[in-house]
Amino acid sequence: MDKSAGLEKLKYIDRERRLLERASALLRWDEETYLPEKGVEERADQLALLERLGHEAFVRPETGKLLAEMGSDAANPRGDESLPPLDRDFLRVMRRSYDRASRLPPDFVANAARAEGLSQAAWVKARKNDDFSTFLPHLQTMIDFARRKAEYWGYGKGGDSPGSVYDGLLDIYEPGMGAAQIKAVFGPLRERLQTLLKAIAQKPLPDVSFLDQDYDTGVQARFNLRLMDILGFDKSRGRLDVSAHPFTTTLGSDDVRITTRYFPRNLLSSIFSTIHESGHAFYDMAFPEALRGSCLADGASMAVHESQSRFWENVIGRSRPFWEALFPVLKEYFPAQLRDSRAEALYRGANMVRPSLIRVDADEVSYSLHIILRFELEEALFSGELEPQNLPGEWRRRMKEIIGVENDTDANGVLQDVHWSMGSFGYFPSYALGNLYGLQFLKKLRSDLPGFEDHIGQLRFDEVRRWLGENIHTWGCRLEPGELLKKVTGENLSASAFLEYIEGKYRGIYGI
Repeated sequence: MDKSAGLEKLKYIDRERRLLERASALLRWDEETYLPEKGVEERADQLALLERLGHEAFVRPETGKLLAEMGSDAANPRGDESLPPLDRDFLRVMRRSYDRASRLPPDFVANAARAEGLSQAAWVKARKNDDFSTFLPHLQTMIDFARRKAEYWGYGKGGDSPGSVYDGLLDIYEPGMGAAQIKAVFGPLRERLQTLLKAIAQKPLPDVSFLDQDYDTGVQARFNLRLMDILGFDKSRGRLDVSAHPFTTTLGSDDVRITTRYFPRNLLSSIFSTIHESGHAFYDMAFPEALRGSCLADGASMAVHESQSRFWENVIGRSRPFWEALFPVLKEYFPAQLRDSRAEALYRGANMVRPSLIRVDADEVSYSLHIILRFELEEALFSGELEPQNLPGEWRRRMKEIIGVENDTDANGVLQDVHWSMGSFGYFPSYALGNLYGLQFLKKLRSDLPGFEDHIGQLRFDEVRRWLGENIHTWGCRLEPGELLKKVTGENLSASAFLEYIEGKYRGIYGI
C-alpha cells in the first residue's frame, strides 16, 4: 500500500476522533458553567453516546491495519524509518492511543462517560452542601471504573504490564513515571518544604488587613478581563467564565476557554486562578500549524502542561516586579479598598506563607505538600489500604501531619477538588512535578532572555510567550516529557532548581 495514502487515512481517523472529543469537551464545559440543574441526566446520556461513537470509530480494525502497514507496532511505534520525523512522531502517539483504546470495550467507555457526568454534578451539590455521603456512591463508581481501565491495559495483579493499577493511572498523565519514581522525588521535596514551612512559622506574618474587605465580584470580573489583556490572552480565540473549580478546556485550535471563581473577601483567589489557567491556554494556543487539529496538538504530559500554568502563576504572578507594575492598575478598580496600600504590601500578601486548607489558594511553599497528601491518599485507595468511606477522616489526619492544619468541613477537605469526580486519579502529582519542570525551564529562559525581570516589570510578556512557544509549545507531544526537558535544558528531572528558587525567595522575604 502507498504509505502516503495510508498516512492520510490515519490522519483522517485521528481528525474525526479529535472532533468528537472536542464536542464532548464542549458539553462538559457547559455542564460546569451554564447547564441547568435538571439537565444533568440527559447531558450524561449525550456524553455517553459521543464517547462510544468516538471510541468505536477509532478502534475499528482499519486503524490497527493501517498502523501495521506503516510499520508501527508495540516494539517500534514510530514505524517506517524512511518516513519524515513529524509523521513518525504522529504514528508513535497514534499507536499508544490505539493500543490503549482498543483494549477498552465500547460499553465500558460509554458507561464510564455517563457515570462521570453524574458524578461531577453530584460533587458540585455535595461540596455546596458539605455532604460527603451523597458523593460517596459516585466516588466508589469512579474508583471502580479507573481500576478496571488500568486492568484492561494490563496493570495490576495478573496483568502483562509492570507496576500496580495506580501506576497505570499515573501513566495516563506522566508517561513512564510510576509511583516509585514519584516517591523518590517527593520524599526529599516534602522534607525540605516542611523544614522551610516551620522556619517561616516562627516569623511574623505581613500585615494584609487591607485584603480583608469586600471586593465586589463584578468589579473583580472586569479586572480579570483586563488582566487577560495584560498577559496577552487573545480573546478572539478564547473566553473567561465562572465555575465551581477553575479549569481550562480546549474546544478547538482557536477556541480555548478558561474559568475562574470569585469570592468577595478573597481578591487574590480569582487573580491567581486567571493567571494559572491562562498559562494552560497559552500552551494550547501556541501549537504550530503542522500540529493543529491532530493528536500531536497536546502537551508533552500533564506535568509539562502544569509547568506552564505554575510558571505564569508563581514565577511571574508572585514576583515583585509584577506587583509593582500591576498595583496601579488594580487600584483603578478598587480605589477605596487600596487607598492606603502600597505595591510592596500586595507583593507580600501574594507571597504570604500561611498553611491553608484549600489547594488552589495555597502559597508556593505549602502547595506541593497539598499534592503529596493527595498522591499518598490515591495510592492508598488503589492498594486497598484505604476504603473510600474512610477518606474524610484520613484526609484530616494527613492534612495535620503533612501541612499542619486540619479542615473542619469536608467541603474544604476531601470535597474541595473536582478531579476525583471526573475519575482523574493519578492527575494530582502533575501539579508538583510541574513546579519542578517549570523552574528547570526558567534557568534556560533566563540565560536566553536577559532582563527577564525587566520584561515583567514593564508588563511586557510577548518575548516570554515567544520563548515558551519556540522552545516548549512548538513540540506539542512529539517528545516524551523527559526528552523535552533534556532538549530544552540539557538536564534530567530534578527538584534542585525548584528548591533553590523557593528557599532563596522565601528566606529572603521572611529574613531567615
